[in-house]
Amino acid sequence: MVFQSYVFLLLFLIALLGYYLLGRLGAARGQRLWLLAVCLVFYGWGAPKGLVLLLLECAFSYLLGRAILRLPQRRKLLLAVGAAGLLAVLLRFKYASFFLSNLNALTGQTHTLTALALPLGLSFLTFQQLLYLRDCAAGNAPRLSPLDYALFLCLFCTVSSGPITRAGEMTPQLHPIQARRFDWGNLSAGLYCFSLGLFKKVLIADTFAGAVTYGWDNLATLTTPTAAFAMLAYTFQLYFDFSGYCDMAAGLAKMLGLSLPVNFDSPYRAVSVGDFWKRWHITLSRFFRLCIYIPLGGNRKGTPRTCLNIFLIYLISGLWHGAGWTFLLWGALHGAAMVLDRLFRGKVRLPKFFGWLFTFIFVNITWVYFRAPSLAAGNQMLSRLFSLSFALPDAGFTGSLLLPEFTTLLNLLAASLPRLAHQLTRGLPLLLFPLALALTLLVQNPVRQMQEFKPTAKKALVSVAALCWSVVSLANVGTFLYVNF
Repeated sequence: MVFQSYVFLLLFLIALLGYYLLGRLGAARGQRLWLLAVCLVFYGWGAPKGLVLLLLECAFSYLLGRAILRLPQRRKLLLAVGAAGLLAVLLRFKYASFFLSNLNALTGQTHTLTALALPLGLSFLTFQQLLYLRDCAAGNAPRLSPLDYALFLCLFCTVSSGPITRAGEMTPQLHPIQARRFDWGNLSAGLYCFSLGLFKKVLIADTFAGAVTYGWDNLATLTTPTAAFAMLAYTFQLYFDFSGYCDMAAGLAKMLGLSLPVNFDSPYRAVSVGDFWKRWHITLSRFFRLCIYIPLGGNRKGTPRTCLNIFLIYLISGLWHGAGWTFLLWGALHGAAMVLDRLFRGKVRLPKFFGWLFTFIFVNITWVYFRAPSLAAGNQMLSRLFSLSFALPDAGFTGSLLLPEFTTLLNLLAASLPRLAHQLTRGLPLLLFPLALALTLLVQNPVRQMQEFKPTAKKALVSVAALCWSVVSLANVGTFLYVNF
């Protein structure tokens, strides 16, 4: 099940009513059981087999975590067993076909392997369990009951696309001493954040998605401006898609009285690649730092080893995002940039604007390979970008950026003022790009606004307008991009 659906909105309303009804009755344990049931329904709605795998992994990592806490002298062995088991499942579902196809290409063999559908959020779940086992081995994880651990791992706000949370920051919230009572402040802040996140996904990200698809479907005929707009369209699609998800997840949690760690903090304002990674998917970066970078030696073994560790982290990050050479190249490019950032930090100082411009251009170009179906297609997109063939985007590209509401209005206008309607159809959609850039640079993310939220009539009006417009537009909305990772 996904957040951006009529079914989810209805079930969440029922879940919220049941949750606070139990709270009014003072049933703290009943609230947790109810919330866990909601989480299991959310996860297993479209894929019951995935739910079975989730519960089996949950039992495996829980029992192993308890064993690590009980037998600290064997923590390294038990941690290795846990990591091997969890990663083996992830490798089978996500990477086996990729590795086998490349092995066949190298050896000339034709071995085959049954393709398995990737369960919802398996990459995120694997990393969350690994982080829990690491915290157990380090003595930083609380002792949890089976109910509390299952709720921590399966929480529907985070289970599909993060954030990757730690038991120590979530279980105190999930196991309050007394039943959690309804709070108008939490409801208003959460609804505001959720509504704006839904608007970002449905009406901004998915609008840019049409232009992205058109650009990649017509690579051979793209002019330099159209290639640039197609590249920017994906930059904004991915930004508003993931930002929208993070807002919605945080808003849903807030309505339940929970606070998630900030996972997305205006990354297109970054003035260096290092700054970008402090803002983009923050909890994923934390996982890599704690579970891979530090165990590899971090920055404790000299500059060459530090640079190698940094590069490996981003190479692994690329592979985590997808089983393909395009993702590996994307990770390698960011790894190289982070190594340079490390080597020249404090030695070269760019003016803030030029630091931002360089970072934004670099991120845009590397997103090309993140989106490309193949290395050849990514190279072709960049070749069209630098082809120096100048012509304005055609009607197909600009038309792909029009919402149905605007298309209807322009069709009505065309009946009386066809020339004006034609000019608006060709020019109006391109205004989305400077507007999107302004939103990423100038407007504070709702997750940040929610931290010091004060209800006002203006915010209420914005919430209602965003929610209503988004809900009536849900019919053709796509899934979140990060669900695929």
